[in-house]
Amino acid sequence: MRVVFSAEELPGALRACQEETRKAFADNRIFIERYLNSPRHVEIQIIADHHGNVLHLGERECSVQRRHQKIIEETPSPAVDAGLRGRMGQMAVNLVRKVGYTNAGTVEFLLDPAGDFFFLEMNTRLQVEHPVTEMVNDLDLVELQLKVAAGEPLPIRQEDLKPRGWAMEARINAEDPGRGFLPSTGIITRYAKPRGRHIRLDSGIEAGSQVGVFYDSLLAKVIAWGQDRPEAIQQLVQALNRYHVEGVVTNMDFVNAILNHPAFARGELSTGFVEEHFEGGQMKLEPAQDKLHIMAIAATLIYHARQNLVRDSLKPMAAKLGQAHEQKEPPRYMVKNEKWVYGLRLLQRDQPRAWLIWVGDRAYQVLTPELEFFRRRLKLTIDGQDHYLRLQYRENSIITAYCGIVSQFDIYSPKEWHLAHFMPQAKAEANLDQLCSPMPGLVVEVRAKPGERVYRGQDLVIIESMKMECGVSSPRDGEVDQVQARVGQAVETDDVLLTFKGA
Repeated sequence: MRVVFSAEELPGALRACQEETRKAFADNRIFIERYLNSPRHVEIQIIADHHGNVLHLGERECSVQRRHQKIIEETPSPAVDAGLRGRMGQMAVNLVRKVGYTNAGTVEFLLDPAGDFFFLEMNTRLQVEHPVTEMVNDLDLVELQLKVAAGEPLPIRQEDLKPRGWAMEARINAEDPGRGFLPSTGIITRYAKPRGRHIRLDSGIEAGSQVGVFYDSLLAKVIAWGQDRPEAIQQLVQALNRYHVEGVVTNMDFVNAILNHPAFARGELSTGFVEEHFEGGQMKLEPAQDKLHIMAIAATLIYHARQNLVRDSLKPMAAKLGQAHEQKEPPRYMVKNEKWVYGLRLLQRDQPRAWLIWVGDRAYQVLTPELEFFRRRLKLTIDGQDHYLRLQYRENSIITAYCGIVSQFDIYSPKEWHLAHFMPQAKAEANLDQLCSPMPGLVVEVRAKPGERVYRGQDLVIIESMKMECGVSSPRDGEVDQVQARVGQAVETDDVLLTFKGA
């Protein structure tokens, strides 16, 4: 398809369309049609047998698209009432009868803001989005196709159809929304399916699957059903939060972000929805702070659990050195992502895996049924609501994905935060005669000795923490006085590693 806004654009667009259709269909004939600005894409599912019976199974809203290709479909449409549904359905049935068509098919329309609809095309096959129609009508369209092909009459009549609830589908494609939806290839290295009541997954991949350049980019379809549209959206969002694919770039978080957009929730859709509300694969609106709080809580709990594992593994060595590792007060952390900084305080309750967590001044009741997350997925119950997140360590950061938001969190103790962000100013006012450990860990290398001349920024001690080695650099130019740190020593935050001779 090409959109032409002036006569000068027509020759080039015509040549491009003819060449593409010739290659795809061995036929270079094309249609020139009126262009509708910001229409909805609404289609009618039909099925017809060899005995003159034709049914329409309601409409599907397919307006959310990229490059004129659908990525989210739902039924019913939030823009179609009973009267409009009847008129569109009847027109689709009349068309099918007129041409003597049998089998399942889809009659597609464009719907303008005034409520007028225009025939677009008919797809003479079962389409990708047929599961949403099956879910609300409790039908198996493939079974009906087989009955029609066998010459049997359709076993239902139009008046027998009683659609129930709302269904919604997200297409998961191997493509990069941040690079103009360019395709992505590779091997699926991790794969974890979403499960749940009223969730359906139609997938063609598993761990080890090769995603190549010779096939369509569609990897899977995630379909959810709800009593109404808000429930269907929430079900689909939760399913995508629980779905995990690694090895190739996908649009999973992108379609999840669409579902979480306020305009989508209001049903304000058009074929230009993505261009209007997204740029470079990212939502133009700022992420909701309550969602970022949940992500910060999840990342901090995982970090805290890992820190405790490191601390527990060092206890035997610490006991030999006479060092205490008891936690004296609720842990506090500074949590930073690309734009915001949050202060978190964790208080473990008497109930197992129960926490009271403050993000700034706001308190959350948190249950962690599976704190050691399985396949990089984590379930948290926060204030009585279940939330599912994907997390992945990347060096010292934790990448967290939730409801279409993907953010990188760096987590610090207050002392680490002070050293990382205020050390030059603070040390200028305080004592520059000591080099202290910024974190708990194990000394694996000492690069300075008494009497040696060192310089500001030079790594003097190497500490291993959580399988990562981190250099502790000198805060000043000067001469080393005494070296307290030794290889194999377990250290805590603020333990003195070495001292400098006074100025």
